[in-house]
Amino acid sequence: MKALIAGCAALLVSGAAFAADPGVSDAEIKVGDVNIMSGPAAFVGKGFALGSKIAAAEINASGGIRGRKLVVITEDDGYVPSRSFQALTKLIENDHIFALNGTSGTANVMAMMPLITENNLPTMVTEAPASLVYKPVRPSVFTFGANYSDAFYAQLKYIHDHKLAKDGAWGIFRQDDDFGKEVEQGFDRAVKEFGAKTATPVRFKKGTSNFSAEMAQMKQAGVSVIANGGIFAGAANILAEARKLDMDIQSAGVWSEGIPASAALSAPAGYNFMVADYVSLVGPANDKFKEMAKKYVSEAELANISRYTYASYIGLTSLAHAMSLCGQDLTRACTIEKLRGLKDFDTGGLSAPISFDNPQQLAGSDVAVYQFDVNAKAFKALTEFQKY
Repeated sequence: MKALIAGCAALLVSGAAFAADPGVSDAEIKVGDVNIMSGPAAFVGKGFALGSKIAAAEINASGGIRGRKLVVITEDDGYVPSRSFQALTKLIENDHIFALNGTSGTANVMAMMPLITENNLPTMVTEAPASLVYKPVRPSVFTFGANYSDAFYAQLKYIHDHKLAKDGAWGIFRQDDDFGKEVEQGFDRAVKEFGAKTATPVRFKKGTSNFSAEMAQMKQAGVSVIANGGIFAGAANILAEARKLDMDIQSAGVWSEGIPASAALSAPAGYNFMVADYVSLVGPANDKFKEMAKKYVSEAELANISRYTYASYIGLTSLAHAMSLCGQDLTRACTIEKLRGLKDFDTGGLSAPISFDNPQQLAGSDVAVYQFDVNAKAFKALTEFQKY
């Protein structure tokens, strides 16, 4: 991270800056953020926006990007793909952004993709790094994070290798969409490798809240391991139904369940559930980040730091580093070129090092496994970052 700050702090050279692309002036660089700032999942978007705010404040306090102030403009999409398209249209046509850091959920970023590609907009996807984003690769899109398939495989492998579950079948609950398909891919990979017996998969529509009948079937099938592909209240409801039936299970979950708000929803069920994540949830790197962040955010904001904050911070600092390498003649084409060449960018331990020098323009795909301790009401790390 020191290299980024040093590069961004270089003084503005004399004469007018060259700004061939929108969003760049002698004084500032505008970066867009389309996010979930309203509705039930607003805490996700607000946590993400907080990471952008901290990154921009830290960079600007050190001189900006070669003397230019980094300005982040956030638009709310309410987690609705059509609104994501509208929000990005506004950021491009009215605000004239140079690049995009916040992209909301998987369906949302895919809704924005035509605008991103048409405008050759340098885009950092860190919030929902599904394989749909980088398969096929889009020249201006860079993805930071693991896919859901690897995240679930990592957790199930840990459960198997450490013999954490009694003999029994493995079951899966997953949404009936592209996100759910990736969850099931990780489940199927683990089942095949470890020879586990399986119960009938439960595939449900987004927003489903009642899983009583499905969980009763899981108990009847003797399920002892559950791949919980629910999100937020959905994940909590799945665990609550298992508790009503007094099931003895090990549960693997989505990284969204690694934030305080989600953990609070699931805690009453009493299970020490797992999540896998491509950003660090606990440890010295997180402590150091929070200490730094105190200089730029309020106490209330500090309390709302989540894994989405770390992801956003890593995305924007990586993007800013690439911009700084372009010198004064900053263009979208140059930024994209420098991102493609980025290798082993240090995130201070908040994730594995960032390298986009690969055909998929994908970095940070290593994941670590964490477990929620229901008594301590905190997560603990079970593994280091690893590739799966």
